[in-house]
Amino acid sequence: MAETYWIKKESQELFDKAIEMEAEGNTVEAIRFYQKALQVNPKNAQTLYNLGIAYATLERVDQAIRCWKRAIWLEPNFRDELVKAFALDDELSETLVSDDFLTYDCCKVA
Repeated sequence: MAETYWIKKESQELFDKAIEMEAEGNTVEAIRFYQKALQVNPKNAQTLYNLGIAYATLERVDQAIRCWKRAIWLEPNFRDELVKAFALDDELSETLVSDDFLTYDCCKVA
């Protein structure tokens, strides 16, 4: 039980540092902290989602999509978040977040 607490705590601290780096406009450094957070806690859907946004910011779309697939696989509610975040029209959102979206390469990030 204590191990889980420390894992979550360390992962959250790294996530918070990534958010801080993004706020400062340092997306590359933010990605580094998101990746570290995922090394500590690889099943954190929020970190994967945010890492995808950071990759998209740098126009690294393939990596962004892999992160989002994994985030949605872990937490299906991120489908709606992704559609809202990018204001996707109905047709594109159905294509992007369909079940096919989840079946392609969703097991490994970056």
